Amino acid sequence: MHRIGQLNAAIYRNMQTFLGNKLAGLDIKNGQYDFFLVISLNEGISQKQLSEHLHIGKSTTAKAVKNLVSKGYVRKQKDEKDGRIDHLFLTDKGRKEAPFVEAIFIENQSVAESGLSETESAQLMVLMNKVLNNFVAINALHSEGDNEDE
Repeated sequence: MHRIGQLNAAIYRNMQTFLGNKLAGLDIKNGQYDFFLVISLNEGISQKQLSEHLHIGKSTTAKAVKNLVSKGYVRKQKDEKDGRIDHLFLTDKGRKEAPFVEAIFIENQSVAESGLSETESAQLMVLMNKVLNNFVAINALHSEGDNEDE
């Protein structure tokens, strides 16, 4: 019997392989497609909001954004009121590729849901979100405990 973590890791690896094969023509590293997609769907999002949306650490987000900026897909714009905050926008190059990337993510979702009824797909999303929220909550408690020592 597979454990949740094993299944989740296998699904993630296979989804990333699918995306990598389909998006091989782009100069974006595998694993950074999610960042590109979220920025394309939420232009003006801050790096902090991007981290929170993807449930990924700030340093990982900063590295991904730095790569997307260096490749010319994304640009940063400082917040007018708080210069510590960077808002993220697609460049013309990024906007040109965004519809293609979005279509591949839709295809990825379709592959994931193939063979599932609408009810099963909805139930799967509810259950996966419950598992995610379990870890978000426990990790938040752990982080709070780490901050108490400072």
